[in-house]
Amino acid sequence: MITIALENPECFSRPAPRNWLGDKGYIGNNMLTPFRKPEGSELLDWQKEFNKQINKIRYVIEQVIANFKTWRIMHTDYRRPLATFPETISAVVALHFYATA
Repeated sequence: MITIALENPECFSRPAPRNWLGDKGYIGNNMLTPFRKPEGSELLDWQKEFNKQINKIRYVIEQVIANFKTWRIMHTDYRRPLATFPETISAVVALHFYATA
């Protein structure tokens, strides 16, 4: 699905793929990805540090997605009147930022 979106840039106006993080499977798709170890040699120290920082960010994102998938309520339709959806999302975002402040 993501590969199809990358091949059809009109699918997304923002953020640009160059601002996306990906694993080594997405090397060459104009995304921030870890460096692959060259054949017969080691990564430079700065490349290892870059990989570590990218992987720290990706780890958090993967954990959030995995946690989100376990929420049973997310497998059902929106149960409130559809007109209240923007207000509900705004409230959730506000609560999130309040809790993390």
